[in-house]
Amino acid sequence: MPNVRALRFNYVYWARHDYRHWYQFGWVPVTVYAMNLPGFLAGRSLLTPLTIYAGQTSDYKELALNIANFPKFLQLAFPTAVLDYYELLKRGLMVLTCLILLAGFWYLRRLDLTPQRFLVVATWSFWTCTMFLPSMHDRYSYFVMVMLALVALLDRRMIGVALVSIGISTVLYLRYLLNADAAIDLWPLAIIQIINYCGFTAGTFLHPQPEYLHSFR
Repeated sequence: MPNVRALRFNYVYWARHDYRHWYQFGWVPVTVYAMNLPGFLAGRSLLTPLTIYAGQTSDYKELALNIANFPKFLQLAFPTAVLDYYELLKRGLMVLTCLILLAGFWYLRRLDLTPQRFLVVATWSFWTCTMFLPSMHDRYSYFVMVMLALVALLDRRMIGVALVSIGISTVLYLRYLLNADAAIDLWPLAIIQIINYCGFTAGTFLHPQPEYLHSFR
């Protein structure tokens, strides 16, 4: 799944008509298959890196697992409807994710992608995937938290967003480690995280100029 998110983000290059970097896309399958070499040696299919996420959505039959995102909000707010229309919702969320990414990258066509803004947009694209794709769980969001921490070091506007997201991610992992499903309600955490994501999105696209911390000026 991380390679899928990376490929979606690399669509930025196409959107900016910068074809000089297309050859670098070749490193994506090389690194993905190199990292999965132990699994292949143990007998897994060469198609597994491409099919494992689809298999997960079929095996679990849940819109979201231990994660605070939009599908989890739907799952908790409308449990009966989610069970009855799981397949339709699953496909709808995938389409919604692609549309949000396409709309965001299309908007970026008019912006100058500086290295700092590139980091912010990469973070937004990864977070969009974990926020809206079905059958996500807490471990899918770990890389997003690392990226948010880096963004917060560069842009002081994002410090609050990073702290809230990392705090929620920590609570979710403790919920899993301590088997505290009954003690920690995911519904309010999902709402807070959705609002947090919307704030990050607004900062990324409506006010794209970072407010640098003093040490990074």
